[in-house]
Parts: sequence; structure tokens; C-alpha cells
Amino acid sequence: MNKERKIIKVDIIEKFSPRHPSIAGRSVRLMADLLYSNGLEVHTFSIDAIYKGQVAENVQLPYQVTELKAIYNGSNKICRLLVSLLDGFRLVFSACRMTDADVRIVLTNPSLINFWAAVFKHFSRSRWVFWTMDLYPDAFCSAGLVSAGNSAFRLIHQYVYRHTPDFMIALGEQQYGYLRDKYKTEIPHTILPCGINPVRQAVGGVVPWWKEQYREKIILCYAGNLGEAHDDYFLTRLIELLDPDKFAIILSLYGAKAGRVLPVVSSIPGVVLTDYVSAEELTFADINVASLLTCWDHVCVPSKVVSAICAGTPVLYNASEQSEGYTMFPDAIWLIPETDDYDSSINAFYRSVDQDSIRQKKKAALEYADRLAAMQDNAFREIVQYCKSI
Repeated sequence: MNKERKIIKVDIIEKFSPRHPSIAGRSVRLMADLLYSNGLEVHTFSIDAIYKGQVAENVQLPYQVTELKAIYNGSNKICRLLVSLLDGFRLVFSACRMTDADVRIVLTNPSLINFWAAVFKHFSRSRWVFWTMDLYPDAFCSAGLVSAGNSAFRLIHQYVYRHTPDFMIALGEQQYGYLRDKYKTEIPHTILPCGINPVRQAVGGVVPWWKEQYREKIILCYAGNLGEAHDDYFLTRLIELLDPDKFAIILSLYGAKAGRVLPVVSSIPGVVLTDYVSAEELTFADINVASLLTCWDHVCVPSKVVSAICAGTPVLYNASEQSEGYTMFPDAIWLIPETDDYDSSINAFYRSVDQDSIRQKKKAALEYADRLAAMQDNAFREIVQYCKSI
């Protein structure tokens, strides 16, 4: 086939375009840039979507970018779910109609885009690569939207996992193992954690105001999504038990559960609210905080843990021992498993933390950051090799 074609064509299909500042958009941009720089013809398909008030930037890219018109940008949950199901169809259908790509890389946003990819795979000569950012329909069950016994869920679940992708980009070995069990077969794959940033410890960078103001204290930071996959009760108790003479916590929250936490904790001494914490600013926190409910293990792999490790900081992680973040970075993490009563474990954490323990875990984080950089290079090399082998 490729003897007649000098350049291999690759589609990347995801809701957010490579021009969008979301982490999904940045991931698409990084992949598209990589493949284009290696001589492949790249075409991305996305929705002209708004996310947390952010829109796609008006920048020129060297490859073709198709952005379908958004149908709905409101906040109604039912409307958003129905539209996301339609958007997945629109994206996959448009890619198949507009291009004869050799390889189609499909991420997992909008919801069930992998279902539509499995459907269209039958009618396409392309090789299909699934990049498993979040797992659907599993996430509907984890979020409590449906039960595992729901007939519609079971039908979609069975269909998705009966149709194996040709190649997989998984976020970690634990997630790949989960998917291997679901598909009931080994799948050619590579491991590419989400959230890798080459920031490490900033040298000569701009010090955020909160670091200057609270330099004498141990600074914790929870920056990012507090959504269905995260435990808002853990974060609330962490703040309520905080000793403001020793600690400060930086909060930059959005997501479905942020409204449960902020009204309760905003006036507590030691709490510092800020609109945004960049990946570069994570390095100025002594300890970054992340959370993942056990029912979301492998269905969602928080990029926050990876970004914090890349920033050279240890992590206080509210998750299970089987979670991807803990199994990847055990020496850089304080682990507090999910429970109905966090007080004893949080108080034990606060008693144990001092500058020596932070330095020890920070050293481990920096070593893990080097491994992540090597892992990313290896994954990129394997993805390019796979595409060129078609």
C-alpha cells in the first residue's frame, strides 16, 4: 500500500484542537508536532469548543486543522452529555469522510468517541490507535450515572471491548493491564503518562506572590480540577485540620465539586485562593495535593500527579495503593487512602511532615522526573515507528 504513497497520513481526533490551551489540546499539539516533524502528513479533527472559559488560540500550524462548529456550550449536564455523544459521531464521521488516512489516533473526548471509532473501524482501511486519556463507557459507571447492570451500559461496554484497536497509547502500566483484561487480549502499545512537563525546579523564574508571602511556612497546593473522580471531603478535612502557624495551602479550584469546598474553607486561616497556578509555578509548592476515588482507578489517571513530579515536588495523594500515580512514584508520595474518617490519617501526615522528609521525597521526585522524560522519548519513538511501519 505505502509503495504508492510517499507520505503516510495520520489523523488525530479529539474534542479540543491543538490550538486549545486545555491539557487535551496541548497533548494533541505535542503529538501533531511530533508526527509532522518526522515527515508524516497530519490532520487534526476537533470541535470549536469552550472549556472553563478558554477558547482556541488564533495561531497558524503547519498541518491541517479542522474544527467543527460547536452545537452547545452551555452548562446543563443532560444537554452536555447528549451533545458529547453526537460530537463523537461527528468527529469520527468527518475524519473518515474527509481523509483516507493510514492511521487514525483517537483520544477519549467527547464521551464514547471510542465507541464510534469501533463502529467506523469496520468500514475503514486505516489502522486505529486509541489514546486512553479517560475510559468510556466505564466512566459513566464510576460517576454513578448508570449501574454496571444497566442494559444500555452493558451493550455499549460489550461492543467497545469486543473491538480491539490496532495500537494503544496508555497512560500507565496499571491502566494498560486494566484494558488488557477488558479486551481479553494483549494489544501492541506504548506507555505515555499525561502531564509530562519539562519544568523541573525553576531557575531564575518569576516567584509567585504566594511563595514570597508564605516563604516561612510549608506550602501545600491543590491546583486544578476537583471533579467527579476526586474526593472533596478529603480536601475539606485536610484544610480544616491544617495548622496555619506551620502550613499554608494554595487553592486554585474548578470542577463539579469545587463549589462544595470553597464556601466552607475560604475563610479558614492558612488558605490562599488564587485564580491560576501554572505548571511552572507548581515547583514553588513544597507539596502538591491530588486525589482519586478508588472507583475511578485506571478509568481516570490524574495528570496532576505527573505534572507535580515533573516540577520536582512530592505529592500528598488521596488514592488507593493500586492507583497509577502511587505505583509509579511511591517514594515521592505521602499516601492517604480513601476512607469515611480522614482525621487520624491527615493528622498523622501533618505530624510527620518536616523539611527533612520533604527534601527526601523531593529528591525522589526529581529522579522520577528524569525517568518520565526518558519514558516520553521512548513512547514518541515507538509511536513514530508504528506510524511509519504501516
